[in-house]
Amino acid sequence: MTAGRKLAEEEFLVNDPADRARFFLGKLLICRSPEGRVSGLICETEAYGGAEDKACHAYGNRKTPRTRMLFRAGGVAYVYFCYGMHHLLNFVTGPEGIPQAVLIRAIWIQEGHALVRERRGTVPEREWANGPAKVCEALDIDLGHNGLSLHGNTVWVEDLGLVVPEKQIVRTPRIGVRYAEEWAEKPLRFVWQPKA
Repeated sequence: MTAGRKLAEEEFLVNDPADRARFFLGKLLICRSPEGRVSGLICETEAYGGAEDKACHAYGNRKTPRTRMLFRAGGVAYVYFCYGMHHLLNFVTGPEGIPQAVLIRAIWIQEGHALVRERRGTVPEREWANGPAKVCEALDIDLGHNGLSLHGNTVWVEDLGLVVPEKQIVRTPRIGVRYAEEWAEKPLRFVWQPKA
């Protein structure tokens, strides 16, 4: 696969999580481990951010050992353990001090198929990484990745020059945030559907 351009720091610092959630569609997420390298095109994201977002872990500027990562300057990984079962990967975005992130909900595997097949067992290939917990399983991402720079050599993002047309992007409310009152209905989930 042709190498892309590693995203620059300023591309994570834009103070608009919805803009960044749209921006990351079509970018290549890469994770390197001792077992090898796996990559996937980002095809589904969700935006979270700002102290006013009732679905954001840092709603109301809530600072806890878990949420402190959200207050860092954009360009680091925010990984958390959900429901005591799954790891979820987010890209922290925006300026330091303003809690924002983009949840990586799905990717299309491009490299490391044999390694992903080993990690995902009997799961069909089309379902290897079609959910946020599955992304972390396919890439072998866990809490040890929390706080890692997205500009380093363990987990990073590249621009391959792909342009995702607006007509191929479906926007919907986020999944699993019914508790967030009026914020539950905001169209902050972005899905790339090439056949749309």
